[in-house]
Amino acid sequence: MNRAFSRKKDKTWMHTPEALSKHYIPYNAKFLGSTEVEQPKGTEVVRDAVRKLKFARHIKKSEGQKIPKVELQISIYGVKILEPKTKEVQHNCQLHRISFCADDKTDKRIFTFICKDSESNKHLCYVFDSEKCVSMPDVLGWFFLFYKPGIVLFPALVKYLEMN
Repeated sequence: MNRAFSRKKDKTWMHTPEALSKHYIPYNAKFLGSTEVEQPKGTEVVRDAVRKLKFARHIKKSEGQKIPKVELQISIYGVKILEPKTKEVQHNCQLHRISFCADDKTDKRIFTFICKDSESNKHLCYVFDSEKCVSMPDVLGWFFLFYKPGIVLFPALVKYLEMN
């Protein structure tokens, strides 16, 4: 069963098409950081990035530093990473620049995506730790699936939900 669906028999999706097309889906998470990766996609690429950033997190924790909390806003335009109190945008990753997203197979609290930086043209892997991580790859995946520059094809999503 797809994690984007509730456990109910009617398999309703957790976010309405209207909410997805007109707004963003907010998530609170801890931002482990971002790191440059060689490839634009792949579970092995993500696994290495997660390992590297988890190690850095342990070092920061041992030095008494806290992992910063962020708000993720996932929308048809991409992913914004904001400081949760001031709402200052720290990173703005446009959807067409995101090439891969996944959760960590060994730690379901970890969510990642790879985005091509618009200035440096390098691929960066962003890594987050969140209790609600289980739905983030699904939401971003739906945007990938139904995204055309500026248009989300929600009739196809509704039809898919009706068939399943």
